Amino acid sequence: MEKVRSGEAVNIKASTWNAFVDAANWVKEAKQNSLGAGVRSGIGGGIVPMKNMEESAYPRFSALVITGVAVSPSANEDEFVSCPPVFEGQRMIAEREGMPYAVLLEPIEAGGIGRAMLLGLTPAKVTINSADDKYAVPKVGSDAGALESSETGVARILWKAGGSGTQWCILQLGGAGGGGSDERVAMCRVSGGNAQSGYTVTVYPNGRWDEGGMEYSATLFVPDIALDSDLPSGTWIIGHKALLPATGGNDE
Repeated sequence: MEKVRSGEAVNIKASTWNAFVDAANWVKEAKQNSLGAGVRSGIGGGIVPMKNMEESAYPRFSALVITGVAVSPSANEDEFVSCPPVFEGQRMIAEREGMPYAVLLEPIEAGGIGRAMLLGLTPAKVTINSADDKYAVPKVGSDAGALESSETGVARILWKAGGSGTQWCILQLGGAGGGGSDERVAMCRVSGGNAQSGYTVTVYPNGRWDEGGMEYSATLFVPDIALDSDLPSGTWIIGHKALLPATGGNDE
């Protein structure tokens, strides 16, 4: 491909023109991503940064309960809305039962920050209490972030190596649990807002607008949408209640 001088005739092949269009589209997309980079959190795939708030290191595939965020809007609102949220994690104790948690994807030293799986698929070792249990939960009082099986929960056991003892499992974090748990993924319909300040959504726990069940409005942030790429009203998205406290939302 060669340049031409002003006034020279130009014959453009279809393949050349298509290459120009592809390049222009790439530049446009890169610009949008750059504009939205301030709020791109990296949680689109369910992986979040987590700070170990305990006094000892926690190993890979252990579980920590989400007890807060490193930077709250009251401490620094600009940083809160423009930087990836860093969740604070602590071990499971009785007072924290039912709180959202994540599975570490790498060892994290005391006070350190590492990657953790909040939503998605991950391997983990689980103590199987009953072969019929279909979910995994953090074991109360465990100093190692151990997981055990349960009849209900938000981490569905998709596969396990055996029916008793401590077994390697494949977990689906954020899977709809049983027992009426509301700490699960749910279908949400956007009713207003934008990518910079957050969206107001109506949550349908059963995934259908025409089905009965509890509905409520909440404010969700969608960090992986560029600032100039707003979701129109009526758009369906998948939300998780565990994200609400960390993004300024509410469930009232």
